[in-house]
Amino acid sequence: MNATLRTALGWVAAVLLNVGALLVVVGMLVPRTGGGVPVLAVGAALCAIGLAAGAGWLLGRNR
Repeated sequence: MNATLRTALGWVAAVLLNVGALLVVVGMLVPRTGGGVPVLAVGAALCAIGLAAGAGWLLGRNR
């Protein structure tokens, strides 16, 4: 994998994990209001996507 692509993938994974974790905490602390997708579910989804990107980052290292 290209070093630039691997670096970008690592940054994307880190941002998604951090934002997802923040949204999970906010979703647990703030009461739900109205309809729509719950903040907790969005945070969990971002964490899952971040984990997948992180796995790709780890698998893309030099072999």
